Amino acid sequence: MKTSFKVLSIAAMVLFVAANAFATNGMRMIGFGPVQRSMGGIGVATTLDAASIITNPAGIADLKGRIDFGASYFSPTVKHKASGPMPGIMAKDGETVESDAGASPVPAFGLVIPLTEKLHFGIGAYGVSGMGVDYEKNVYQSILKTMYSQMRFAPGLSYKINDMISVGAVANVMYATMEFSAATNGTLIGMPANQEEHMNSAAFGYGATIAVNIKPVDMLTIGVAYETKSNFKDFEFNTDQGKDKLEFDQPQSVTAGFSVTPLKDLTVAFEVQWIEWSETNGKNKPEFSKNSSNATAWNMNWDNQMVYKIGAQYVINPMFTVRAGFNYGKMPLDEDRAFENVAFPAIAEYHYTAGIGISFDNNLTLNLGGMYSPEAKIDGANMSQYFAHYETKMSQYSLDMGIAYVF
Repeated sequence: MKTSFKVLSIAAMVLFVAANAFATNGMRMIGFGPVQRSMGGIGVATTLDAASIITNPAGIADLKGRIDFGASYFSPTVKHKASGPMPGIMAKDGETVESDAGASPVPAFGLVIPLTEKLHFGIGAYGVSGMGVDYEKNVYQSILKTMYSQMRFAPGLSYKINDMISVGAVANVMYATMEFSAATNGTLIGMPANQEEHMNSAAFGYGATIAVNIKPVDMLTIGVAYETKSNFKDFEFNTDQGKDKLEFDQPQSVTAGFSVTPLKDLTVAFEVQWIEWSETNGKNKPEFSKNSSNATAWNMNWDNQMVYKIGAQYVINPMFTVRAGFNYGKMPLDEDRAFENVAFPAIAEYHYTAGIGISFDNNLTLNLGGMYSPEAKIDGANMSQYFAHYETKMSQYSLDMGIAYVF
């Protein structure tokens, strides 16, 4: 027990430092850790590793004591082209430009400790969401840079009421970083220019996740998890004219699903997740209060989103396990919000995943996985933002690796 908590403390400090090191371009990871991600993000319908503490804390009641530690190498390719209604608004009018944001590491750590036969403690530390671009001088003849990343720490408990029902809850404690810079060129008379850079802000947030698992028969498991809205302290940016503040919370969501084991070594799972983006990123949101005179209001105008996930796992033999999955969610963006969709391109929709587990003995397993999201595109116009037309495209892939130790 003491060894487990010592490992937890060291890993938590490493992951806290790593929270500033990553940003993704899907706003929210499809799953957490190499096992969930290789099964299309399945994390509620079945419990496979300690990452369930983030997605379905009720599920850890079925786990032995274990530590799962890993990371994802997440690499997006983002590009856009735009044209303005007046000459010179776009430094490269109509030319495709690629973001230099590059790849990011996404950390993952989970620990489960059985306290009694029915009561389990768990804690997770995972990179949960992020996005960002880094374009050279282009839009409004200025560099365009955005970055958001969020790390979540989730301690919680699960309780096995009986052989059929388990419940669980975690407290979500979050740390996020944010920065954006656009239209800083003050030579464009009459244009939304000469804005100050908004850099290097951080905020803590809080929320909770509650869940229930029901197992009516041995071959069927039903899981439901509710994640509350994540309330963050306002991001604050110091400018020459005073302090600007951005309220950038994360939405509530509900996930429900089931898994079946038609064969002893085969598990198939399906989930549906509802995410209320309109609550935090909807019309005239996120809320922005400013003292800098040229800063413009936000209006991401995102819709709510339904995400569908299917995954399968097959144990070939005691040493090798293979996994595969598929994840789809229609992009929540408004095609008429041209600038927002260039700066925050959360447009990925289809995700194909696969992975393998290699068990060296009954205690130690190496999990490997990969994800590919083919190119997605959104285009439209917004004359009030000086875009006669714009187009944003993105594809992405990730490589995932983790070590699981059961004790």
